[in-house]
Amino acid sequence: MKNRNYIQRRVPPDLSRIDIREQWQITFWTLELRTTQERLTRAVREAGPEADRVRAWLEKNPPPGTTR
Repeated sequence: MKNRNYIQRRVPPDLSRIDIREQWQITFWTLELRTTQERLTRAVREAGPEADRVRAWLEKNPPPGTTR
């Protein structure tokens, strides 16, 4: 019997780069980095598509109203 509630999570082939041209990759990276689509998009535009640089940008630029 198949489990109808099973959802396969797609994983990008290259985890060192973030591609924000496809919605499924945006979904993957927002869950992976625990951020919003807006912050992810801004981070990629300002820091570039390298995942390590995006992580660093997100750490240096916390959302408004949060404390470190």
